[in-house]
Formats: sequence, structure tokens, C-alpha cells
Amino acid sequence: MKSRHFQALAGIGLALGGTLAVPSIASAQYNRVPDPNATRVLVAVFKAGEKGLGVQAADALRSRMNSEFPFKQVYVLPKTDINATLEASGFPITDALEAHDQRALATLLRADEYVTGTVTKTATGVKVDANLVLARDNSLVQPIGSYDVKSVGDAAGAISKELKEARKQLDAEKKCINSARDQKYDAALAAAKEGIALYPRATLARICMANVMITQKAPAAEQLAIAKEIVAIDPRSRPGLAILASSYRALGQQDSAVVSLTRLLSTDPKNPRLQKDVVEELASVANPRLAKPVIDTAVMLNPGDPDLLRLRWRILLATRDYKEAFAQGDELVKLDTSFADTAYFSLSAAAMAADSQFQKAAEMAAKGLAKFPGEPGLTFTQIVALQKAGQNQQALEALDKATAAKVAVENGAFLRLTLLKDLNRTEEVVPAARAVIAAGDTSTLVRQMLVQIGNDQFKKAQASKLPADFDAMISTLTFADSVSKGPVKAQAQFLLGAAGVVYGQLKLTAASEQKSCALAKEAKNLFVDAQIQLPKGGTFAPDAMRQYMGFVMQLDPSADQMVKAFCK
Repeated sequence: MKSRHFQALAGIGLALGGTLAVPSIASAQYNRVPDPNATRVLVAVFKAGEKGLGVQAADALRSRMNSEFPFKQVYVLPKTDINATLEASGFPITDALEAHDQRALATLLRADEYVTGTVTKTATGVKVDANLVLARDNSLVQPIGSYDVKSVGDAAGAISKELKEARKQLDAEKKCINSARDQKYDAALAAAKEGIALYPRATLARICMANVMITQKAPAAEQLAIAKEIVAIDPRSRPGLAILASSYRALGQQDSAVVSLTRLLSTDPKNPRLQKDVVEELASVANPRLAKPVIDTAVMLNPGDPDLLRLRWRILLATRDYKEAFAQGDELVKLDTSFADTAYFSLSAAAMAADSQFQKAAEMAAKGLAKFPGEPGLTFTQIVALQKAGQNQQALEALDKATAAKVAVENGAFLRLTLLKDLNRTEEVVPAARAVIAAGDTSTLVRQMLVQIGNDQFKKAQASKLPADFDAMISTLTFADSVSKGPVKAQAQFLLGAAGVVYGQLKLTAASEQKSCALAKEAKNLFVDAQIQLPKGGTFAPDAMRQYMGFVMQLDPSADQMVKAFCK
């Protein structure tokens, strides 16, 4: 929130024609007026565990740079200007700023670059770490080094010296940026290489080179190589780690990608946008359980952040931590009622169903439909949840209602067939399936259902021994055979052959008892059909097919004898 103070003050500066109400620059730095072409550099208060130590480190470095850097080339912003701006914005002048506030201060003071770092006391003196940051983007960082020295003055001398070397890459980095902007990619790469040659530890020039390679869609292995160079120099480089993770992912090295993403988040753990981006990537490249501790930490550091809570909710669903997910969803709806959109109801209902809470899933879907009538996804979820809850009649009524309202329900025709079958309304299923197929349905599922129904009818007929049951079964399977292909067709043909043997045997027995020519002929026809169908369906059940063929070969001669005896 404090960075907003900087933005507000910047607006005041613009209103005054760009002149800030701070002490005159001429009163500082030995009353020298900065050269308009000089690079403006801000030295921020270093982060320190001991009060005042960070100020001492910044003051020492600022003083050293003023004495060693050419004034017409580098203008080090005076401490008086920095403090006046901080005080006007309500910030303490002795505390180190957060990264986003450092950049805001640099932007407000029109700095091109800023130096930041940390300082800690040691047994022999101090340890100082410093970085050069480009004000246009605080992810563009050049590590200056880590120094174990006796005093902050000694550290300032070492840092100032290394800064001179590190800044040698900057003109080349600008050429790289400008050439890339003009789509002169060869020139951009050449400039980046020039910057690296001038300062071998250059991260800024390498970052520009990597971005050009990404734009040119260079092979992932080449992008990985330059990213490794960046991260080797600066293990906390956000661009380097992002490119590293992306390259690993492109190369299918998911575990390495996850490690890189986790390291990326550790560079700025309180940055909610970075947290959101990283956790989304983690959830997409690997087992989402790897993302859970990351999002839990992010939420802890940013309590109440709606984007992070939404993300945590999705990750909890992905990891099937349903109890936590449902609680998180309830919390989100209380925080912001707009969160209860179609995705919330659909995903929540689907998760409840996955958790075998089918009744609750149906109720959640119903709540969603009350708010979003006719939403196809919710309608489908409600119907399936009711079906799995054993409420087939209610499910069928919901489907019929949706059909009447012309709501497109996924696989609605097949779903209706399933519900009719589950309700034991078989007499309606077969005509409905015929109508669906006649309307152009080409799915295997409908044909499989027909064969399954035919198999159930076969079992029923074997138990009842009623001709009507056999005739219904043969009608169903004959139609299934006529509209099916592959394994489904083979199963239908096998069942037809097997049915011919069983039904033919019953007719043969009846023919013998009644001395009936008609029954004998019917038995003979069934045996002939069986001998045709069984080999066709043999791939479905080879062993059973051979047994049935053995039976029919034994029964068929008896049928011939009865036809000869009874049909005179």
C-alpha cells in the first residue's frame, strides 16, 4: 500500500511541471548541477538487522561513488532529495524499502538505476551484498557481489569498483533492447554478446539475449543454456529462473521445472502476482500436490487475497482435499458473492460427486441452476449426480425438462437410454435407441447398450423359456448386429448364435412332444442361423463358441429327422 503514496506524490510532481517540492539539488553534492545527459543513480538504504547500519552502508557507497564516478556521466542522487521524498510520502528514512517501493522511489526521482543490498555484522566486521537494478523493471538485476570486510567503508570501495565494471554492459544492453524492439534480432544478439564481452558476469545483457532467443523461438536447449548462465551468476534472477523453468518444461524435464518454479517464488514470496503465476505453473506441469505447500505459504503471507484464495481452492480440488476445498469455497463466497459463478457451482458439484457425496452434488447443481437456469454443464452434473444417488426417476425428469427447454445436455440421448435401462423400462430403451441411431447417432456406446440389453434378454429368456422373451432378444440383437462394427458386432453375432442353439433346442423338444412340423422347421432354421452366426462372433468368446458349435452339430441331425418325420 505504501507504494501508492509514491504514485500520489509523483502525480503532484507532474502537476508542478515535473518539479518536486524537495530541497534544491543545487544545495547538495557540493552545489553541482547534474549534467542532463548523466545517468541518474539512486543508492537506497540497505537492509540490515541492526538499526542504522543500512543507512551507514548506503551513505558510504554514495560518498564513494561521488568521488570515483565521472560526474558528467553518473549523477548519484543526493541523500537530501531521497529523504525529503520519503518523508513527504510518509516513509521512514532509516528503513530499507520493499522491492516494489524501491522501484517506485527510483521512478519518482527519475533514476535510471538504483543500488540496493543487505548488510550484517560479523565477528570480524561486516558482510555486505549489493545489486544494481534497472529502474524500468526491478526484475532486471545485476549482482555486484558479496564482501566480508572490516567496515562499511571498505565494502563501499569494493562495491564502487565492481559497479564500474558491471556498468560497462549497459550501453550494449540498451542497443540490444532497441534493436530487438526494431526486430533487428541479429543486431540485438550481437549487442548482447558485446555486453557480455565487456563484463563477463553480465546478467542484464544475457537476459536481453535470452528474450531475443525466446522471440525467435530458438530451441529449448539453447534457451536453457543461456538461462543456466544467468542463474549461475544470479541464483535469484527472476527472468533467469522463469526461462529456466519454461525451458525445462519444454524439454519434458518436469521435476527440474518444478524446482525452478519454486526457486522463482522464493525470490519474492510476498508478491501475490508472482505467487499466482508460479502456483498456476506448478499445478499444470506436475502433481498439483507439489503446488499445495507453495499456495498455503502464499495465502499465509497474503491473508484475504481473493486471487490466491481462488487458486488455492482450485489446487485443493485438484489434490482431492475435498473437505478443505469445500470450506475454502464457502469462505470465498462469503468474501465475494460474485465468486459463486457457473465454474464454482460446476466444479464444486463435480468434486462432491467425486467424493461420493452424490446427493450434495445434486443439491449444489440445483443451487447453481437456480442462479443460472439452463446452464448445460450444471444440468448435466445435476442429472448424473441424481443418477448416482439412485434417484433415476428424478434424473430422467430433469433430463426431460432440459430437453423440452432445448438445453444441450452432453450425451443427452445416451444418458436418457441409460436412465430408462436403470429404471427397467427396457421396452422403451430399444425403440428409443433405434430412434437415436436413425437420427444419425454413430456412437459405439448406444450399440454397446443394445448388445447389453440383448444379453440381459437372453438371460431372462433362458430362465423363463418363453418364446416371447426369446423373440424380443433376437429382435434386439439382430438390430444391434445390423448397426454395429468390430467387437460390438462380434458380441451380437455370438449371442445370436448361442441363442439359436438354446432356443432351437427348446423348439426341438416341443416339436418332438407335439409331433409338430412347424416347430421342427423353426428349430432347424435356428440351428442353421447358429452355425452361421457363431463363427462370425467367434472372436468375442472363442472357447464358448466351440462348445456351442459342438451342441448345434449334435442337435441339427435330430432336427432333420423330425422335419422328415413330421412334415409329410
